[in-house]
Amino acid sequence: MKTRLLKFAAASLFAALAATGVQAQNLKPGQYEYTTKTEMFGLSIPVSFKQCVTQKDVDSNDAYVNKQGMDGCTPPDVKRNGSEISIKYTCSKPKMTGEGKGTVAADSFTFDMKVIQHEMNNSVVKTALTAKRIGDCSK
Repeated sequence: MKTRLLKFAAASLFAALAATGVQAQNLKPGQYEYTTKTEMFGLSIPVSFKQCVTQKDVDSNDAYVNKQGMDGCTPPDVKRNGSEISIKYTCSKPKMTGEGKGTVAADSFTFDMKVIQHEMNNSVVKTALTAKRIGDCSK
């Protein structure tokens, strides 16, 4: 059960990360610090990490995609209106659907995702993601 929960949390985090990269060309390349908080089944799972975002990542819309990826997920349907961004996606492994909204700036972003886990009685997983540019990437 614990492994399954972590897999669902990882998939939710992947979705949140993938959402921010698409159509976020105004983000400045550099080293970003990410903080996520996933809430599911009464648990709160915090995760923090750093990731380098290059100009190529920004230009190709891969700026904030979790580089580990997640098998079985469709490319996210992303809509952008100025600094506001929204996403919808589905995954088959594990079976779930997700949607979220966020705000993108030149050196930071926030994103709130809601994921429905269909394999676990349609339980809801919420993930809040924030990222802030902390400098240039180290070489």
